[in-house]
Amino acid sequence: MRYFTAIALVLLLASSAAAVELKPTPIQSQMHQAALFAQQDDFDDFDQPAQPTRSEFQESVDWGKARTGKVSTLKAAVYSMLLPGMGEYYVGNRGKAKYFFGVEAAAWIGFIAYRTYGGWKKDDVIDYAAVHANASLEGKDDEFLDFVGFYDDIDQYNSFGRVFDDERPYLEDNADNHWRWQSDDDQAAYRHLKNQSREAYRRANFMIGLAVVNRIMSVIDAVRDARRSRSLIDQDFTAAPRYKFEIDPLSRRDQVRFTLFTNF
Repeated sequence: MRYFTAIALVLLLASSAAAVELKPTPIQSQMHQAALFAQQDDFDDFDQPAQPTRSEFQESVDWGKARTGKVSTLKAAVYSMLLPGMGEYYVGNRGKAKYFFGVEAAAWIGFIAYRTYGGWKKDDVIDYAAVHANASLEGKDDEFLDFVGFYDDIDQYNSFGRVFDDERPYLEDNADNHWRWQSDDDQAAYRHLKNQSREAYRRANFMIGLAVVNRIMSVIDAVRDARRSRSLIDQDFTAAPRYKFEIDPLSRRDQVRFTLFTNF
């Protein structure tokens, strides 16, 4: 009986010792918690890949759209060709797009305004010549209008004007070709109105040139921004992957850990 009692006592002590051995001590718990905190800090510091800043592409670029990889260089060029600034807006550079929009709007507004003003002045020229020179200038070309402003009347044109240029046609003095200025001041006023009309038309042509230049500049700029956006995206996705190898003997589950970081 004593023998069985001794055996039971030994088994009881062994099980208590095993239970104590499996239970972590306070020192082990503190070491384990410290290791977890250090591991978490290292992971937080490492798991923050450097992202391109907005200044790397353009200050006003919508970076979220540029990161999608859907920016097409061809589309950017076509959009800017159709409407300057639309290519920049498509790429995401809306801050720059508004300047191209503004120049385009100003060019066409100026063109319409100068063409309208030039037409008004030409009507004034025709009306003025009809009253002060008895001339019919409706439908006449600019060369004929210049003859009327340079020569006092049709007789002076046929006599003196054709002496210096034999190829000029002889003009018959009829209702369609006739003009005769009443005074030099009237003729000077006619030339002033004619010059105002011509200057307005020249400025309208300049506005067309401005619109063409604005369109070319917008196409070049949109293509450049689209290529820059695509290059930044390629750099992000072609960067070499990073990894981290960890050993934690105090961990209950992951004593050895291998972590692979990608750019996706």
